[in-house]
Amino acid sequence: MDDLVYRGIIIRQANYGDAHRMLWIFTETDGIIKAVRYGIRGKKTSNAAAFQLFSYADFKLRPSRGDIMTAVSADVIDGFYPVSEDIKKLSLVTYLSDITFSILGEANPDKRILALFLNAVYAAAYRDEMWQKLKTVYELKLMSLGGFLPKLDKCMVCGGAPEYFSCDKGSVVCRLHHSAGDIKLDEVLLSLMRYISACEIKKMLSFNVENQDVFGRLNEITEKYVRLQCDMEFKSLKYFYVICDM
Repeated sequence: MDDLVYRGIIIRQANYGDAHRMLWIFTETDGIIKAVRYGIRGKKTSNAAAFQLFSYADFKLRPSRGDIMTAVSADVIDGFYPVSEDIKKLSLVTYLSDITFSILGEANPDKRILALFLNAVYAAAYRDEMWQKLKTVYELKLMSLGGFLPKLDKCMVCGGAPEYFSCDKGSVVCRLHHSAGDIKLDEVLLSLMRYISACEIKKMLSFNVENQDVFGRLNEITEKYVRLQCDMEFKSLKYFYVICDM
C-alpha cells in the first residue's frame, strides 16, 4: 500500500519494544491515530526530534493490516520546543493532552478540538500566560466543544437567577436549588465562564481581568467538572501540582 501523509501533532507516546516508540498523532482528517516509529530509541537514530511529544508535522505513514501504521518520516511545522524544555510547561500540556484524549478517544475527527489543542500548546510555548488561566480556559473550552457545554443562563430547575454552579448537573442553579458541593458564583466569574464557553477558539485567551484571583476560583470549577465528566482522576494533573510546588 502507498504511504499516506497526515498533518497532525503527537499527543501521546510510549516506548514500544527495545528500541521503538508508539505514537498517537492527533490528525486533521482521522482524529487520533496510532503509528510506530521503529528504531527511534537506537543509538544511530536520525530525525528523532521530528517524532518527539507535541511535534506538529506532516507525517508520512505506511498503512498495515492492523490499526497501527508505521511512521516513515516527518516534515516538522513546529516542534513547540519551549514546552519540552520547561518541566512545568511540559507537565501542564501533558495534562491537557490527557483530558483531550479522554474526551475524544481514537479515530474521531474533530477539527475544532484539534485547533483548540494547537492553540493551547502554542500559548504554552510562546506566550507568557498564567498557568491557571491557560489550564482553566482549556478545561472549560474542551468541555464546551466535547459535548458537555454547561448551561449558564439560568437555573435548570426553576429558571431562577444563577448563584451556584453544579458540576454534577453541568448547570448553574439558584440559591433555593443548590446542593452541597455546588460552587458559589459571582457576576465576574459567571461572565467569564460565559465568555470562554461561547468565544471563538482563537480568542479564548484574549481577555483580561483585574483580579487574578478569579482564575483560582474558576480553576476549582473547571477541574472538578472535567474530573466528573471524564469519570477519572488524572495522574498527569497530580504530577503537575507536584511540579508547581517545587
